[in-house]
Amino acid sequence: MCRRMEGIMQNLVSPNQAAFIKGRSIAEHSLLAHEMVREFSRPGGEKACVKLDLRKAYDMVNRDFLCHLMSAMGFADHWVALIRECITSPTFSVLIQGVPYGYFQSNRGLRQGDPLSPYLFTLVMEYFTCLMDLAVHRGRLVPLFRRMDPPVTHLIYADDLLVFIQPSSMGLQTLAGIMEDLKSFSGLQLNRDKSRVYFSFRCSQKEERADVLGIARSDLPVRYLGVPLTVNYARDQDCQGLVEYVQRRVEGWQAAGLSFGGRIELIRSVISAVAHFWLQSILLPVVTIRRVERLCADFLWRGVCMRSRGSSSVVPGRREVWGSGRCWRSGRPLRSSWPGDSLAGGLSGRTGCTADT
Repeated sequence: MCRRMEGIMQNLVSPNQAAFIKGRSIAEHSLLAHEMVREFSRPGGEKACVKLDLRKAYDMVNRDFLCHLMSAMGFADHWVALIRECITSPTFSVLIQGVPYGYFQSNRGLRQGDPLSPYLFTLVMEYFTCLMDLAVHRGRLVPLFRRMDPPVTHLIYADDLLVFIQPSSMGLQTLAGIMEDLKSFSGLQLNRDKSRVYFSFRCSQKEERADVLGIARSDLPVRYLGVPLTVNYARDQDCQGLVEYVQRRVEGWQAAGLSFGGRIELIRSVISAVAHFWLQSILLPVVTIRRVERLCADFLWRGVCMRSRGSSSVVPGRREVWGSGRCWRSGRPLRSSWPGDSLAGGLSGRTGCTADT
């Protein structure tokens, strides 16, 4: 079933969604989000960027809605019945003083770890795209990137959403209504504590407009998929999350008594992979690179984590950032790792919610 679902997902899910779809990359998605943030920050008109986070996404899915959605997408009745049986038949028990007690079924949600769950959740999130496209078609939402065909209003990676609209009163109320409709039908709820709205410099009454959405207002950079998306070069304080991540990993490894070869393998397979993902999205300051290298060197040669003592001793110049000439970034040039020569190339040829299955 998973293999058959994998083969048709690209035709069912719009290019706005980059997670769990064969041929779509998180690095390309992050680069596209970065360019859209740069476009958002350019002068000209009032603009809003809204980062939406969903609460316990997998656990909140309405199963009846999922089955109705699959039928509307063209799935055969017997296939929908098989999916319903897969997601409703599991039973659970609880441990009381170490003894399993009882079996009961759940009424909603998708099981995490089930190979089918990512595909089913992606179909549920496609409903959000349909609501956004319908609002644009009716003129209730005005996208920022109207030069694209069709215009792009949002990006999705699993349950992380990034929305770009003009912050008119009608537009903000429409977006708030879309989130309420998503909650009513699919069961997915907005996590207002982790959601943020960003307004362009020319916007007035920012607090009042944020209150329409019911989420807090913040300033750039936008943290999306763990990476800070900025207008200019990223600063050392913007990349503090990468340094803290490396510190946490190294502190956990140092208690394992690893050999020299084991420490090398962990640095190559874990830290280097995370740093590579950041470098595919932004240019890291030299200060940040040296702090990460110092942590890795201390762990490699001493087997301990020497906490970073800050970066006041090294101040990078404007052009002093990590480029393609450094050994950590041995891949292709920055913009050659995603399709198209412009913003429009990233989301061309979308198909929407219709497909022959």
